Amino acid sequence: MKTSGLKSILFIALAFILTIPLMSQKGVEDGSKYGHGEDSINCLMNLSLYSEFYKHNNYDDAIKSWRKVFAECPASSLNMYVHGVNMYKTFLSGGKNPELVDKYVDTIMIIYDQRMKYFDDEANVLGRKATDILRYRKDKIESIEEAYEYLGRSIELDPDGARDAILILFVNASISLNKTGIIEQDQAISDYFTTSEIIDNKLNKNPNNRRFLRAKETVDEFMLNEGILTCQALNDYYSPKFEENKEDEDFLNKMIDFYYTSGCDRSDMYVKASEQLYFIDPSHESAYKLARLLVAKENYDKAVRYYEEAVSGEADNETMAHYYYELAQVTRVLNNVCKAIEYAKEAIKNNSGYGEAYILLGDLYIESRTNLSDEFEQRTAFWAAADKYIKAKNSDATVADVANKRINDYASQYPDSETCFFRTLKEGDSYHVKGCINEYTTVRTRKQ
Repeated sequence: MKTSGLKSILFIALAFILTIPLMSQKGVEDGSKYGHGEDSINCLMNLSLYSEFYKHNNYDDAIKSWRKVFAECPASSLNMYVHGVNMYKTFLSGGKNPELVDKYVDTIMIIYDQRMKYFDDEANVLGRKATDILRYRKDKIESIEEAYEYLGRSIELDPDGARDAILILFVNASISLNKTGIIEQDQAISDYFTTSEIIDNKLNKNPNNRRFLRAKETVDEFMLNEGILTCQALNDYYSPKFEENKEDEDFLNKMIDFYYTSGCDRSDMYVKASEQLYFIDPSHESAYKLARLLVAKENYDKAVRYYEEAVSGEADNETMAHYYYELAQVTRVLNNVCKAIEYAKEAIKNNSGYGEAYILLGDLYIESRTNLSDEFEQRTAFWAAADKYIKAKNSDATVADVANKRINDYASQYPDSETCFFRTLKEGDSYHVKGCINEYTTVRTRKQ
């Protein structure tokens, strides 16, 4: 440090001393920022001295004056606390004596406590305090427990201001305490839910926030890797809470999301929550979600009911086409082929480029052929099906291979030319296929 800087500081201090009244009192005694009388001059002088040394990274000399400021005028400067932590962390990094290192950590904790006493900002400081406990004392389970309490309090005081690192550390500490039996599994799951909700709120405001995207991925990975978020654990957690909160849409939505994220979307509790949500707020989206869930549970009759609710609502054409397509598939499973044909046609009506719906409709035509009168009539179903397969590949290149295979495979099922001749039909004629197909198609004959 330059000599002129020190001379200047001492000159200012001397000038103050000559003008102050005789009565003195330290800031720590009367609660003032600098104290009064000669003590206020000493405070200002030590503030200036330590700051000058600190500025030049001369921490060995800075710490002497800093200690006097910390002890005598603790309300004088917020930066004084930040600088104190930085200096002791530097001393820690070079420390080899375990006892001395432990004392330095204790001192950092005292600095944080005094900072909260004089400058509040409890949520922020508790988070920093917990972070340093885990950094320097992570091998002690009692320290993890202490840090966990601080992190939880920090998040509770200011959930919107919680940093990504604090949220990650909180979940990690919770898992560690659960593994050692200090906290119950329900509490670890609750901590994860609390954290996930905060992260989701952050991402709702800024979906591209990389820090919180990474935080979400990290805490999810923690829980899944440790096997805490099992389906049975979710059931144990939510079962007693369901009746009490079943009218709360937010609760139900969160419950559904957690079951789905955990791969537990076939659980009975997941079904109950989904049905209850639909009961509270029926919509085409909730009906559709519930229908898909019931399909996964192989409850097809009930699924059809909710699919029909979904298609009776208002949605864009592409969404409605998808609803009808799935409804046709489920109705097909229930062997109601003619009804399935109606739904597949509705899917195409809503989206004329829906290749998979054309494939499905062609398949349904073939399955419905048993409703036609004789063998010849039944074989005409393959003509109508071929029309749909051709439409499929022409409207959607992604299904072209599937469509071509069906066209080639089923060509052998066409009526032969002799049979067509006896019915006064020839290749290329128009023909009306009856039954629930009820369409005009083109005569084709089986190649010999």
